[in-house]
Amino acid sequence: MAKCNWCDKEMLDVKTISCTETEVVFPNGEKLPVVHYENDDGLNCHDCNVAPGGAHHPGCDMERCPKCLGQLISCGCLDKEK
Repeated sequence: MAKCNWCDKEMLDVKTISCTETEVVFPNGEKLPVVHYENDDGLNCHDCNVAPGGAHHPGCDMERCPKCLGQLISCGCLDKEK
């Protein structure tokens, strides 16, 4: 199983419904609350297995950026400021 580096929970365990990480910290020090996973069908996230309403495990490809609402791993908001 894959273990989350932030909450130390097994991501594929059916009992893991959410990561405990509650904020995204940006390079400028700004902290914003995570965007919780939503799924109208009630299905868990296909990448990190959190339940609807839960916080994605950091690095999940479905995690949304709280600044731009894009895909957090590729939106650029976490890039180091120049």
